[in-house]
Amino acid sequence: MAVCAVVAPLLPVAVSGDPSFVLPLVVVTAALTAAPLFFHARPSVFRRAAGIIAAVLLPWSLIGSWWGMFVFFLSVPLLLLSVLSDPRRRPGSAKCLAGAGFLLAAAVSLFWWGRGY
Repeated sequence: MAVCAVVAPLLPVAVSGDPSFVLPLVVVTAALTAAPLFFHARPSVFRRAAGIIAAVLLPWSLIGSWWGMFVFFLSVPLLLLSVLSDPRRRPGSAKCLAGAGFLLAAAVSLFWWGRGY
């Protein structure tokens, strides 16, 4: 799920070629979004890192929309769903939350494709 939070926003950036995206900002934001992936072996640190990064990405994606950072708005719910879909803590609901996250990522990705990017 956290991988989708990194990959899904990069799809419209890579395909569009739109000059409104400031590539250094996209790279830094994507690296920040990928930071929780380094903590996958330590669940408590992963949850804390994903929550903090989601809290930072929410205002950044709205404020940074002038430079094309709005595509990272999708990463906020995906990171939160990845925190909640830990199969060690909630084995029953983990599959449902992971499925919801993948559907969300697929729906938004198809939306970007439908816009002609």
